[in-house]
Amino acid sequence: MSAVERLDDPSDIAAEVAAVLESFLRSKAAEFEAISPDTAEIGQSLIAFTRGGKRIRPVLLWWGYQLVAGPEPAPGTAARTGLAEAAASLELLHAAALIHDDVIDHSDTRRGSPALHRQFEALHAELGYEGDAEAFGVAAAIVIGDICLALSEELFESAQDRLGASMPAQRLRAQMRRDVMVGQFLDVRAEVIPLTDERIGARAWEVLSFKAAKYSVEQPLLLGAALGGADEAQLAGLSRFGLPLGQAFQLRDDVLGIVGDPAATGKPAGDDIREGKRTVLIAESLKRMSPEQTRLLASRLGDQSLSEDTVAETVAMLRAVGGLDAVEEIIAARHDAALTELDSWTDEDGPAAAFRLGEAAGSRLRDFAQALSYRQR
Repeated sequence: MSAVERLDDPSDIAAEVAAVLESFLRSKAAEFEAISPDTAEIGQSLIAFTRGGKRIRPVLLWWGYQLVAGPEPAPGTAARTGLAEAAASLELLHAAALIHDDVIDHSDTRRGSPALHRQFEALHAELGYEGDAEAFGVAAAIVIGDICLALSEELFESAQDRLGASMPAQRLRAQMRRDVMVGQFLDVRAEVIPLTDERIGARAWEVLSFKAAKYSVEQPLLLGAALGGADEAQLAGLSRFGLPLGQAFQLRDDVLGIVGDPAATGKPAGDDIREGKRTVLIAESLKRMSPEQTRLLASRLGDQSLSEDTVAETVAMLRAVGGLDAVEEIIAARHDAALTELDSWTDEDGPAAAFRLGEAAGSRLRDFAQALSYRQR
């Protein structure tokens, strides 16, 4: 097995994917407006919503492909366009999930700007429409999220036409779409169960794994590798790296949802408390709480009207009982598990591994893993 010496720079991948995504959405916006000028807001809102972001999933899909197929395809080829389209399709899938998630969570903001349903609520008032502005905003966001999901499938189909149809890739794509939707339902269900439910910890791990960890890290890697022609051993190796790293990534999100800096996260401090999220952090804290503390937390979790002082007091309680420290330990353990697999890919004297990486490629993956597990936003 020849070593993979390099993986493309994340910023270069993000720029190429962004260009393909915006071009695609502009063409779709023109199609919408050909149906009716009243659809102009669909294209405009999607173009704006999909700008920026960390582009984690496109980068990981791209690298999954390169780990199997090498540094090609060359710029300007159909295969290169197909790879960029496949990566961009994940951004549209993610955008659909975020749009619907903000509606479900009654979120006011996304990345420091008004959530899409709030934008359309404001548009209703601005244009002097009749009826309920909030209901209009929610309805518009649900429909646009559905459109975004359909466009994601359309773009992935185009990618498969350019790269060559792959049954494993089609299967993984369907699984990814299924898992994030089922994970979203599990999240909705988890938010209404009592904190005394004996399965609260197991439920939190189900949500974390299927709504976020697999879909954010493991599955993009697997999908890119499948598009590059990966065998079962390579897919298994990517799972051993990607799943624990995805879990560390989402656990970090849970920590930031409680103690993150609003200037960095784009959301109010302690927002997960007001939204009533039954996260692993909450489950780990509950293990260490007295009955009185559990009752106090139950009275506050999901209360949208909590003051900043009450949120801060609740965060202090989670910290005092050891919940935050416990999650930090789990993050470190999951991160180390991912690096153990990665180290096997760079150990020239070790046993047969899923991949062989040169120093530059190995360092790039290691740095990216560090950023996912220990980022500040």
